[in-house]
Amino acid sequence: MINTLIKNSKITIFFQPIISIKDQKIIAYEALTRAYDEDGGIIMPLFLFAQAQKENLSSRLDNYVRELAITKFKSYYKEDKSLLLFLNFESSIIENDNSNDFIDFVQKSQINPSNIVVEIKEDSVKETSSLQKFVQKYRGLGFIIAVDDFGTGYSSFDRLALIRPDIVKADRSLIYDVHNNFIHSEILSAISNMCHKIGAIVLAEGVESRDEILSCMTKDIDIFQGFWLCKPKDEITAPIKEDIVKNILDVGAKYRYAMKEHLTKKESFIKNLQELSQKVISILERSHPENEQMLSSVVLEHAKLEAVYILNEENGIQVGQTIIHSEEKVLYKPTKEGHDHSLKWYYLLAKDSLSGDYLSSKYISKATGNMCRTYSVKVSIDSITHIVCLDVTE
Repeated sequence: MINTLIKNSKITIFFQPIISIKDQKIIAYEALTRAYDEDGGIIMPLFLFAQAQKENLSSRLDNYVRELAITKFKSYYKEDKSLLLFLNFESSIIENDNSNDFIDFVQKSQINPSNIVVEIKEDSVKETSSLQKFVQKYRGLGFIIAVDDFGTGYSSFDRLALIRPDIVKADRSLIYDVHNNFIHSEILSAISNMCHKIGAIVLAEGVESRDEILSCMTKDIDIFQGFWLCKPKDEITAPIKEDIVKNILDVGAKYRYAMKEHLTKKESFIKNLQELSQKVISILERSHPENEQMLSSVVLEHAKLEAVYILNEENGIQVGQTIIHSEEKVLYKPTKEGHDHSLKWYYLLAKDSLSGDYLSSKYISKATGNMCRTYSVKVSIDSITHIVCLDVTE
């Protein structure tokens, strides 16, 4: 079957643009294989490559489609020498290192290896030593290394450290509806943060909505690929490029608006916290015997205020009980008088900040088990400096 398809030119290459929203341009194309039977029906890529494996023709098919891709890329590369070409490498090629024909073809095509991205699915390669040898060889020749489908299946952080990729493609399963999925959002944020620290660019693949892109941009995702921006095409024509630019400008405008709105909300949130903390401080300054009851009333009045507790500014030791209104849970209990908070960020940064206050990032409250932030502010009560802490939800 494979030899017949090759002989009859029934295999072709489509390109899908890879786009930088912040740079507002196409930066690369991924080569995707398309095959057709004698009646013009589509042969699915998974079936095609599985069939090649059955016929012991994986190397022949891989070399053939990569040569098609490079040949097609030459005209795009001639117009713009900064463009990259993403090429997938099957695990069998990596494990057996049957890739010298490809390297020779790249050299004959006069395309700089630094314009070609070698995509590997690290979880599909059984032998770590083969993977490491393959990566070292291609990186040494100047090729860019990318890890595909990261964050799904058996993706290994150990292997990420071994490969040290230039680009990490976050899998579509994490991108889908990420703006409405808190867990996926946090996983994606962690992957993005880690990749930037090891010097890798993150690519969000499979984006199908503007909201997915906007959510990714808030996590410093650098580049994008997906149907919302552009489906795979036989040729990337001028009208297609114009449509892509329109989509880029649309997302850019929405992103600027979203950032402005986020800043406004954050300023309002902090202002409300400052006013709420002043209400709590005014109660504490009275030294009234019913202080605890009055603070409980404040917590009850404000649905987003979960807990109030006070620390000694000098040592971070809690003064008095935590004022809280929530059902007790096995894993989560409020801290009590004498508890040591001296290693907590909300204590350390409020104590040492010039402004005398601090708003933490979101975290799981050990008092309630809910996601919260802690707003901590330094204040003098009865000539003793304390840090008043308010746990709040958003």
